[in-house]
Order: sequence, then structure tokens, then C-alpha cells
Amino acid sequence: MRAHEFLREAEETAVKKLGRAFNHLEDLVFFHGSRGTMEALEHLKEIATSAGSKTIRMKWDGNPQIYWGRAEKGGPLILAGHNGWSRGAASDNPKDVYDFIVNKSGNPKTPEQAKERQAFGKQFASLYPLFDRATPKDFVGFVYADGLYLQRPAVDKQGVYNFAPNPNSQTAYHVNADSPLGQQIGQSQVMVVGHAYFSEFGMDDSDQKPMDDFSMFNTNPALIVQGPVYNSNPVSLDTSAIDQVEQYLNQHSAAIDNFLQGTTGLGDLKNILYTYVNQTAKAKQLDNLGAQNFLSWLKSSKVSEPKQTKIEQLAQQHARALEAIFGLVGRIMDLKDTVIAQVEQGQGEIWDTQGEGRVRYAPAGKKFGNVKLVPRRRWTPK
Repeated sequence: MRAHEFLREAEETAVKKLGRAFNHLEDLVFFHGSRGTMEALEHLKEIATSAGSKTIRMKWDGNPQIYWGRAEKGGPLILAGHNGWSRGAASDNPKDVYDFIVNKSGNPKTPEQAKERQAFGKQFASLYPLFDRATPKDFVGFVYADGLYLQRPAVDKQGVYNFAPNPNSQTAYHVNADSPLGQQIGQSQVMVVGHAYFSEFGMDDSDQKPMDDFSMFNTNPALIVQGPVYNSNPVSLDTSAIDQVEQYLNQHSAAIDNFLQGTTGLGDLKNILYTYVNQTAKAKQLDNLGAQNFLSWLKSSKVSEPKQTKIEQLAQQHARALEAIFGLVGRIMDLKDTVIAQVEQGQGEIWDTQGEGRVRYAPAGKKFGNVKLVPRRRWTPK
């Protein structure tokens, strides 16, 4: 392998760890420069086709995260929450599940927090026999899911089940009680939505493989493992608008890539841009994204003064790079919002309100990982 090929491969391996396992489509601009921007536009072009429109699936805002499976055929069930998974706590019995949550996953600051943790530990540990019974003895590997409810909700006056699993958002899910899924809910105790498969316990989120079929876990009426909900609506995008974004990128690609290379002592430049965009989204000021707004934000941020100076010098050295970066972020966000609006018109048996958007697992050939299409102008966590 030639030196430049090795460096490019090393770079691509490293950049995949930026952000999260699913990055906002528009964030590929400042995470991965011109190549990331082109990949974002490729996603949009593919989504606008008949086949590609069916590859985006509902992004669930569930709670808690649940991981379960068996390390070997006939082995004991292993059950963990997010902390247990990330810290290697492969608990294979309810007692150990409870012990990790209550005694090993952090120190409560108040007696009230200690009581809440004990209650959650008891509730989560009670899931163990339910998932053990539902998981085939010959299943090997681990499933990742989000809780939709751990206690069946009541039916409202309109005959609808409503559940809002994440206390940190306003997203809620709804199912008509007389629908096939509603009738299942009426017999259940717990409902989760499955996402992906891991071959080994504790693997990084970026190693997840999407799953479509969770029927093997639905043999016990007390537990519903909901599968992914794919888009069924055709998606129409103005290809000329995508072409215009691509032309704008071509005009500024060199400046963008040179700016994002940073300089000595500024290895976290992309994460600084990420923080700025996230904080601007939470403040519902996304329409103000731009070079001057970023530089103003920088002065009141937690970024050190030496780094601020380096960023300002880079911005002067690579004229219009920052403006081009945020211009591309905004244009891709506009195209993405057009997709979301069309997809949300075709919701089915289970639907969301104040939803968190959609996700797309990266198909073969994509270098920068899975992406999410979140309506950031509308949806923000509490």
C-alpha cells in the first residue's frame, strides 16, 4: 500500500468516530469536508428514488436502552442497559442486573435519587425472565432495542394507546386499540422496538448491524418486540436543487477542506463546530448559522482563548470557508426537511407526534457511517 493510500485509509477510519453512530445528514459537511458533503448529497439522491425512499426508517425516541442476547447456544440470557453495555457488565441473572444499576453505575447525590435508582433497578431486573423466555435458546449474539413502555398504557377516550417513553423529549407514539398491533398491546406487559444486532457484548455503537425481522422474539404475548417501521411514501426532490448545492460545493471545496485540516493545537476543530451547531439548534436559532454568528458564539463559548485565536486565523487564511460550510449545512438541512415532511404524511399502524425524524443505515459504498434525518428546526430535547 502506498503512503498516501495508507494515510487516506487511516483518516477514514478515524473520522468515522466523529459525532455518534448516526450523525445528522448535514453534519457530514464539517465532519468530513467535501467528501462528506458529497456523500450527504448521494444519500438525498438515493432517497429520492423509488427504492431509496423505502430505506429510511422511523427514528425512535425510546427509553431505556435495552441490550439482550446469548454469548453461545444454550447459554444464559445476558441483559443490560446502556451503562451496563458500555461498561462490560454482562449480567446473566436478575440479581446481578439489579446490583449493577443500584450499586455500580454511579453515586446518587440525594436520597430521592437513590430511591429512584432502586425503583428503576427493580423494574429493569424484572425484565430478565420476560426476555429470557422470549429469546430462543439457540440464538447467539445481542439485540439492541429501545423501551416504548415497561407498563402497558391505558386506552384514551378516542380508543388510542399513547406512550411517551423518553422524559427528556416531547415525542409520543400512538396506536389505535382496535388495530392488530393495538390488540397485541392489550395483551402485553412490555413493548420495545428493536434496532440492530451485535455479534459480541459491549461492541461500539458504530458496529451495529440493522435488523428487520424480530419475529423470533415475539412468541410470548407479554412482550412485544416491534420491528422497524420503513417509509412507504414516495419521496420527491428537485434534482436541480441538489445540483446547485453540488456546484456550490465545487466552488468552495478546497477552502473547506483546507480549513477543516486545522492546525497544530487545534485537533478538536470539528467537534467545536459540532458543539456550535448543536447549541444553535437547541436555542432554535438555526436560521442564524453563519460565519459571523459562529465567531460571535466562539467568544462566549468554553473554547480556550488560544484556540479561539487559531480558529480566527484559519478563517482569515481560508476566506469564505466558514461561510461555505454553514451555507452547505443550511442547504442540506432544507432538502432533508423536505424529505421528512413527505415521509411524515404516510404514517401507518403506529405513528408519532413531535417525532425525532428518520434514520438511514449506510448502504454499501458509503464511507462515513449511518445518518439521521432529524427535524432540528422543530425537534429539540428538553
